[in-house]
Amino acid sequence: MKYLFIDASENSTFAQTGDTDGFKPRSFATDRNFAARITLICDEMLGNAGWSFSDLDCLALCTGPGSLTGLRVAAAFLRTAAMLTGKPLVGVNLFEWSLQSLLNQKKTGAIRVVMPTLIDKAFMVEATLPSLHHSNPELIDRSASGTHPDTYGIRFTVPGVTEVKLDPAALHEILCKKELKAAAGMSEILNILPMYVIPSQAERKFKENL
Repeated sequence: MKYLFIDASENSTFAQTGDTDGFKPRSFATDRNFAARITLICDEMLGNAGWSFSDLDCLALCTGPGSLTGLRVAAAFLRTAAMLTGKPLVGVNLFEWSLQSLLNQKKTGAIRVVMPTLIDKAFMVEATLPSLHHSNPELIDRSASGTHPDTYGIRFTVPGVTEVKLDPAALHEILCKKELKAAAGMSEILNILPMYVIPSQAERKFKENL
């Protein structure tokens, strides 16, 4: 299966192509101009793989948590591409990517994974490896992130929290799993949206004032 994956959940953009022969990851310093560069990023990744767009079997998207703007732009672009070409589109969230990364490091047992939001909060999920199934994300105080044993942070480390590196090989393994369900058709493609996003300061203040 030939795939193209885009992760726009932070200021830099991560992209990866892969098939049964291996994978090719790359990071792009997009900062605030991701929307203007997404087509160029896709073209460059396909060129490096030696493929054309028609060669792809699957489009893949990071569904967060992360930057609301980046996730929305990537989702809109890849959903449109999937609808116009009829190619399947799959979503991978950062929690399952981190769990597979930890599993590849031979971690097992009950763990917690946290990722900070803006200001003073963090998303938290619980899982028991080797299963990649995780609990629904909860919003906790960031100061409580390191109060539980075996806690790992996505792009985040404080006392009691060990940072988990998002491994491109783990992502490749997830995307190549035969049981991964791909969205196909208009209604399913429209459901490939950011699963979790970091709330903006305006959204936080609005909620506090309710």
